[in-house]
Amino acid sequence: MSDDFAPRNGARHRIRPVAELLVALRFLTRLPVPFVRTLDAPPLDAAMTMFPLAGAIIGALTGSVLILAGLAGLPELLTASLAIAVGLIITGALHEDGLSDVVDGFGGGHTREQRLDIMRDSRIGAYGALALGLLLMARASLYMSFLELPPWGAIILIASAAAFSRALMVDLLWATRPARADGLSVLAGRPTRARTLVALALGGIGAGLGGAFVLAPAAGAVALIAAGLSLATVRALAMRKVGGQTGDVCGAAQVLSELAMLAVYGAAISLPSS
Repeated sequence: MSDDFAPRNGARHRIRPVAELLVALRFLTRLPVPFVRTLDAPPLDAAMTMFPLAGAIIGALTGSVLILAGLAGLPELLTASLAIAVGLIITGALHEDGLSDVVDGFGGGHTREQRLDIMRDSRIGAYGALALGLLLMARASLYMSFLELPPWGAIILIASAAAFSRALMVDLLWATRPARADGLSVLAGRPTRARTLVALALGGIGAGLGGAFVLAPAAGAVALIAAGLSLATVRALAMRKVGGQTGDVCGAAQVLSELAMLAVYGAAISLPSS
């Protein structure tokens, strides 16, 4: 996620899905995105429509590594660890960094100002380290359960969770005021209501259909609900603790909503078949 996306002027841009996707990938990943500076790139708030598709690409790449490592006969824990490592390399671990900063700030600060200062500090504290450890263990356990599925099924589920969780980031940026007057979330800009609805529709329909196709319609629906509840919880805590959203809060919301969806999928896989 790059931090050089200052809002541009208010000129209207034509709809350019390819350019918007490239901008979304450049912002959300460390992938070498070609031609992004030569396509009359739209501002980031306009490109947020493509956050779900960018997330699906991230998830598909991560899921493909999981499947390839499994087919190579590697132990399940190592297989899951490799997939997690590749996902962290693709994104630069910036969403996970946001989670650790939020846990440190919310857990260690006594006032709004203290919490924001802790969240801005690049050093990680005990709370943040524990949160990351628990996150990685949970993610590895869930990825291991996906190895029971057909290869295409595991990739679809991981991609769908990555897609919808990033659509929820767009909703958070639209519906929640910034906690600071500066910072990455302010530089990213606020998406319009229409673009937010498009992002939610793209991510939600894709994830719902993916969960229903691989597992069952109920699993797809419950996964969407679980992700929404995770977002609502993060939003409520952020409003209470710091009075709004920040880039770190957005990262925490993405990580936790994605984990909630993966947990629902993992529970559905473990249920005995009738």
